[in-house]
Amino acid sequence: MRKLSDSTLNKIARKNILDSAFRKTDTLQNDSLKNELLLEISYQYLILGDSISFLNANQEARDFSNQIKDSIGLAASQWDLAHFYHNVNTEDSAYYYYNSAQKIYQDLGDEYNSASLLLNMAIIQKNIKDYTGSEVSTTNAITLLKPLQEYSQLYAAYNNLGIIFGELEQYDKALEYFNIGISYLEKSGEENLYPSVWNNMGVVYRDSKRYRDALNYFEKALHFNSNIKNTDPELYAMILDNRAHTKLRLKDTIGIYEDFSQALVIRKNLGLESGVSINQLHLAEFFLEKGDTQKAKEYASKTMKLAKEIQNSRDLLSSLKLLSQIDPERSLVYANEYIALNDNLQKREREVRNKFARIRFETDEYISETERLNQRVFRISLISLGVLLVFVLLYIIKDQKSKNKFIKQKQSANQEIYNLILAQQKNFEEGKEKEKQHISRELHDGILGRLFGVRLSLDSLNEEDHKDVKKKRYEYIEEIQNIAEEIRLISHRLNKSSIIEVDFKIVLEELIRKQLQTVQLRMDSSINWEVVENDIKINFYRIIQEAINNIHKHAKATEAKVEISKEGNQLVLEVWDNGLGFNADQLKKGIGLENMKTRSQNIKGFFTIESGEEGTLIKVSVNMEKR
Repeated sequence: MRKLSDSTLNKIARKNILDSAFRKTDTLQNDSLKNELLLEISYQYLILGDSISFLNANQEARDFSNQIKDSIGLAASQWDLAHFYHNVNTEDSAYYYYNSAQKIYQDLGDEYNSASLLLNMAIIQKNIKDYTGSEVSTTNAITLLKPLQEYSQLYAAYNNLGIIFGELEQYDKALEYFNIGISYLEKSGEENLYPSVWNNMGVVYRDSKRYRDALNYFEKALHFNSNIKNTDPELYAMILDNRAHTKLRLKDTIGIYEDFSQALVIRKNLGLESGVSINQLHLAEFFLEKGDTQKAKEYASKTMKLAKEIQNSRDLLSSLKLLSQIDPERSLVYANEYIALNDNLQKREREVRNKFARIRFETDEYISETERLNQRVFRISLISLGVLLVFVLLYIIKDQKSKNKFIKQKQSANQEIYNLILAQQKNFEEGKEKEKQHISRELHDGILGRLFGVRLSLDSLNEEDHKDVKKKRYEYIEEIQNIAEEIRLISHRLNKSSIIEVDFKIVLEELIRKQLQTVQLRMDSSINWEVVENDIKINFYRIIQEAINNIHKHAKATEAKVEISKEGNQLVLEVWDNGLGFNADQLKKGIGLENMKTRSQNIKGFFTIESGEEGTLIKVSVNMEKR
């Protein structure tokens, strides 16, 4: 039985843990916690290299982020998916999801992540030789990163610009950008990146045929860290291969086969197929330089085969070109294949560039459409708000009219009560005036006359002083006392008539007193008419007035009662008579009854009529507080 390595066992254990965690996400109730866990599980599957599990978890993370409207979660899941497609060389899908995530971060105002994604997009554009698009994306990223002083990312941006202009054979411009990148690298403090940028600069010097300068940078890169072979074997193999290839250009072949071979072994062990491809191509060139066409053809054929497998168009073209030189018999076949492949590649690159342009255009168009929709929603909201304000204003106007009507009703009620009291007061004043005249006559004709007679009699007795005269004087003194008593009684009567109070009770009593038919009036003594609103008073007064009028005209009653009582907060008016009563048609058609009902509604009262053989009872109850 085959024994599994520790790393394989570790991967299996990690996958089991992730699978278990993924299954448990269905039981989570907390949306934010569930989303974070789905994103983390998806990312860990990506690191583990489990493509199927990653795609399933990532799809669920994206769907759930959409469901709970978590823009950050959606952007993160799209970023991971783009990274996955980039790793498997599906650059159009990678670009699409990088672009989608970048737009979300841009809308959220997250400039750092937006710039990072622009850099990723720029690298993909560079890989498919969309150098102009890559330059634009990189420049946009730099614009965002400079204010943030993100030196590591700024280094990466300028490093990418250096590679772009190196590919465009604008070597001095490329070196300028690499040096700017190094200035930011110094500020970042990430010294471990120096060998990488020096290797890139060495490639530019080599391609521009400045081989000695190229070798200097490759040597600096190799000797910057004595442990680079262990700390970064991928970079070490790249620099070793590039240095050997530069020496080959200088015809310095001493020791370079060992370098090529060492770099090839490292790349094969790391599974770096793209690196193996270029390494084998350099070995083919080496053996061709040495005159060993068989070995050269062998390595060139290996390169062609591997390049086709991994779809490395650059190395495939180079291997076909080299094979056309090495193998004269099949030179035309390789040349034709080279031409066909080159034409096809150019066509595909144009298509991909156009596809990237469409992705950007469609995204921008979507954003524009979203903005247009937002503007439309804003306009609709403004219109809706305007309509709502109109309705509110209409309601306020209507409410104010109702309040004004109510105020006018109260003012009218106040005026009516005031007029009734004035009329009653006038009656009292007229009565008081008559009483005063009567008292005046009594004082003048009675009291003063008697006093004058007593005074004359007393004057006639002034000259005499015998016993009978004294008796007479005593009788006159008693008469004066009687007159004084009579004056006191008149004074009391006058005072009493002057303090009569005129209130609503008196007004009602006066109304009942004037009736031709005897009507009994009973009022609850606990009612404080001073605190009862005037509109209640006047409407009660008019209802009583209308009810008594109906009794006189229609009821043929021999007895009638008006009673006002207080039941808690309720003021209750009852008018009863023992007359003929009403039938249904009279109740519907009676104007007087309708008036009474309307007056009850005016004071928010509850109005009822009970009519039958035993007479008619009209009842009105009003809450004195809830009005």
